[in-house]
This record gives sequence, C-alpha cells and structure tokens, in this order.
Amino acid sequence: DLGIVTSAAREAGVVIPMGAVLAQLMASARANGDGGLDHSALYRGVARANAVIANVPTISSMPEAARNQVVGEGHFLRALHYFNFVRMFGEVPLRKETIADVSQIPMAKSPLKDIYDLIIADLKAAESMIATNRISEGRANKVAAQALLAKVYLHMASSKASGSAGYSFVDNADVMYTEAKNYAAKVVNEQTTYTFTDKLRDIWDTEVYKKATVSEHIFDAAVDRTGEVEGNFSKLPNMFLPADRPMSIPSDVADPSKGLINIGQGWGHFRTESAVYNSYAANDKRKTELIVSTYTNGATSYTLDINTSSRPFTRKFIDPLRVGDKHSTNSPIIRYSEILLTLAEAAGNTTEGYAAVNKVRRRAGLGDLNPSLGLQAFRDAVVEERALELAFEGQRLFDLRRTNSMEKILVQKYGKTITSGAYFFPIPQRELDTNPLMKP
Repeated sequence: DLGIVTSAAREAGVVIPMGAVLAQLMASARANGDGGLDHSALYRGVARANAVIANVPTISSMPEAARNQVVGEGHFLRALHYFNFVRMFGEVPLRKETIADVSQIPMAKSPLKDIYDLIIADLKAAESMIATNRISEGRANKVAAQALLAKVYLHMASSKASGSAGYSFVDNADVMYTEAKNYAAKVVNEQTTYTFTDKLRDIWDTEVYKKATVSEHIFDAAVDRTGEVEGNFSKLPNMFLPADRPMSIPSDVADPSKGLINIGQGWGHFRTESAVYNSYAANDKRKTELIVSTYTNGATSYTLDINTSSRPFTRKFIDPLRVGDKHSTNSPIIRYSEILLTLAEAAGNTTEGYAAVNKVRRRAGLGDLNPSLGLQAFRDAVVEERALELAFEGQRLFDLRRTNSMEKILVQKYGKTITSGAYFFPIPQRELDTNPLMKP
C-alpha cells in the first residue's frame, strides 16, 4: 500500500485510516498507542452522532426540513464511524444511545451482522431524510449516503466471496454485489451534484475543487488554512513532503506555461513504497502528473530516488497557499471515481462494468482492460485499478482485507512480516481495561 508509518490521519473529527506499513500497525495495535487513539476517536464520533439523533428531533423551534437534514447527517456519520470500526477492529460494542450514566459504559461486543444491520439502516434513514443538493464541504447529502451504501455492500459481498475472516454471516455474496451495483448506479446515473472530473490535476487542486459547484468530492473531511484550531486546518501534507529543503514544483506537469509553485518542505513521515511506485505504467498520468519525482530549490534541480529516504511523493495533498504548517487540503473519504470502480467491481465483466473501469483508465492515459476477462479476473483487475487510482487515500488496507489478500500482497509481494491483526486490529488494551465486558 502507501508505505505510511502511522495508523491514521484525523481531520475534522473523522478518523481516516491511511493504509500503512501494516506490520508496524499490527504489532502495536493493542498497545496504548495509535490503535487506542483510533478506537477512542471513533467512539467520540459515535457519541456525538447519537446525541444528534436523540436530541435534535425534540427541537420544536427548528423547521422540520432542517431537523431532518441534521438528524439524517447524524445517521450518516454514525454509519461511517461504525463502518470504519468493523473494517478496523471487527466486533465492537454497538452503542445506539447516548450515555447518561457511568454504569452504561461497560458493554459487550456485538456480532458483525448486528453492526452491519445498523450501518445499513442508518444509511437508508439518511438517504430518506437529507437533501440531494450539495450543502457545503464536509456535509453529507443523499448522494453521499447512496455512495457509502454502495461501499458497504461491496465490502460485504467481496468479503463473503473471498472467504475473508468474520463474514460467514453474509448469506449470499451475489445479492450483496447486486445491492452494491444498484446503489453505485444511483450515484453514477441518477444525480448531477457530483461528476467525473476529466483532468486529474483538477481533482487535487485546492483552488479548483474547493470552489467548484460540481466536483468529484462526494464526501471529504473539509479543512481550511484560515482555521485557528488543528482539525479546522490540515497538517496532513507535511507528512508526505520530504524534509530536505523548501521545494518548487510545476503548477501543472501537463502545462509547463503555468510555471512553478512553492510548496515548502514537510516532515518526511510518509514514504512511498518502491513496489507501489513501480506498479504504475510509465505512461500512467497518475504517476507522471500526481507523483512528484523532481523539484527545484532556487537554481538547483533535485531528483527524488524511490530507493532512498527522500522518495517521490504524492501531490494529492499539496496546498500552494499553505500558511506555515496550515493547509486547506481536504482528506477524501468518498469520491466519484471510487464509486465508478465500485460499480465496475460489483457489476463484473459486463458492458456496464467495463465502461465504468475503462472511464477511469482512459483519464489516466491507459488503454481499456482486456475485454475477454472472466468474472473473477475482471474483479481482480478492478481491485488493482483501485490501488492505482486511490493510492494515498486510505483505501488499500480495506481492499486487501475484504479480498482476503493480506498475505498474498504484503508478505509475498512486498516482503512484509505480519505478526497479528491481519484482518482485524486487536482491541487496544486500555479499551479492554476500561470496558472489561469486551475481554474474550
């Protein structure tokens, strides 16, 4: 995956697992470290959503449409948090009500089926309650609920089909694939609020996507460099940028006339894995336009070497107007191209499936997939396309888990060592100490 040596980036109250050098994560997940922070942050999000769902309907002075919108967003966020929970930790306590007394804190873990039932019910409630139009950055609407439903059903379908741990409760993978296809098709065919962005660079240009009336960004953790509190602005780009020296890079690789932009320097915490970098075709625009391999400092040019500590880095999170360490680069949670690939994987090797994945490939400057692939070979190809299209966006870990591919990719391909927690991270020890009913 991304070669990120951390477990998460947290922006605007939403936990966004970033993919990782997973061996390190798995070894430390039970300790009072990053895994514990993820677990606690998710439950804070659940608690806030529960409070909204419970209390906003009682505000009689609020217009009904406004109440429905806010409560619907509460359902969406609770579903998102629990979807992250089950993909990261598996079985966890299912808290559907606000905690009024300390005696309510101890709670046993719930089966995955019960958690998924709540996730789906919440998202269908959100779909029925909230508006289709885009409200503002970081706010969910009906399209976001439909897109997340597509992702949820695809995760269940592929986990069942691949025999991934914990998903024997799913009765029929084909039924789940059909649901995923239907909800993805709603996003692709039945709305105009979000759309496919033809130019790769525009998807990640803060001065384009944050001002566009229609964009790829269905749901983001939205931030702004003018914020005064961390979480209102982002420091995530600093993690990707090398720490060597201030850098200038082309504003647009495809259009040199636009000149250079100064992007400063970062902390060099997240490093691109060589296997990931080398998996792109030489002419793939997602490599040539979205991964930086050369830069200048004054009159001196530098080339980044994938085999050194200062490696090529993604420009998906670059803010040329950064203010010190404060950036306006949103963290994508759901974008249109991912839902196209969700549609492709769910539809399989059909005309609809090929059209969806090939649309993404053509934008990257690549040819169409082999039109004669069998069903499983086609789905495998789409999952690999996701690795290229969604790199650095925090999706790969979950794709490897749901396709039962952790050992195949991390151990056999990347040479990593998995010690524990391949498919679910262990519950952090301090969570077990606080809530002994979760102990095995």
